[in-house]
Amino acid sequence: MPATPVTTLHNLLAGKGQTHLLSFVDSCTGPSNAAVWTVQCKIAGEVRGVGVAGQKATAKQLAAQQALDAIQADAS
Repeated sequence: MPATPVTTLHNLLAGKGQTHLLSFVDSCTGPSNAAVWTVQCKIAGEVRGVGVAGQKATAKQLAAQQALDAIQADAS
C-alpha cells in the first residue's frame, strides 16, 4: 500500500528534523449532513496547501499533497 500524502510529507520533514514545523488547521462549514471541510497544511506557519472535501481526512490528504507539490516546485 503506497504511503499517503500526509505520511510522505511527515517523513520528508522528519528526515530534515523539521516535523515540529508541520501543522494542520481545519474548519467545517454547512450542516452536519452536508459538511464541507477545509484543511490548511502549514509548514513553519506558512500555508503550503489547502484541501476542501466532504470528509475531514480527505481534505487533510489533499492539503498535504498540495504542500508536497509546492515543496517539489521550490526544489526545481
